Amino acid sequence: MSAAFSDIQVILLAILALAQLIVFGLLQWRALGLAARPLVPQQSPPGAVPVPAAPIPAVPKPAPPATPVAPAATPVVDQGLVNFVKKQEGFSAKAYWDYKQYSIGYGTKANSATEVIDEAEAERRLAIEINLAEQAVEKIAANAPKGVKQGLTDLTYNAGAGWEAQDLGTLIKAGKYEEAKAHVLQYNHAGGQVLAGLTTRREAEVSWFDNPL
Repeated sequence: MSAAFSDIQVILLAILALAQLIVFGLLQWRALGLAARPLVPQQSPPGAVPVPAAPIPAVPKPAPPATPVAPAATPVVDQGLVNFVKKQEGFSAKAYWDYKQYSIGYGTKANSATEVIDEAEAERRLAIEINLAEQAVEKIAANAPKGVKQGLTDLTYNAGAGWEAQDLGTLIKAGKYEEAKAHVLQYNHAGGQVLAGLTTRREAEVSWFDNPL
């Protein structure tokens, strides 16, 4: 009987060992199956309202620089003065050397030695520059007659505002317009030489002191 019991004990131990092997194998298979399973995106529960992703704000593009607008005519800078300047300066679509700077259009300063513009742009630049010249005159001759302002505006457009710090400027500030005429006529030099065209232009400016355009 003891021998039979021993045989049964051996069989039970064998069954227990086999069961442990089966359980271990199942656990290994489950672990491998979970590792190989592809990830499934989490879905919203039934009935849930999808929330859209927040939009990425667009980066605003920098605005191009504004082109200066030609100012309107004034009592001093009238069409007669503009026409006179255009006739004296002449139109050049291409930049050219003008004694001390590259000029273009109707005698305005060019942006480069190779710049090219059309006549419409030349007129826009002329309007801007001649009004700036008038503003410079107004600062020291606000009470001067129209003709004096027109003559000095053309002088400033053509030769710059350096005269304001000279004897001419002193006379204009004092209202001594007759004496100032002779000093206007002295601004007829370019490149160290007297130019007939500048002499004629200065004489016209002086004539406006008594007879405005």
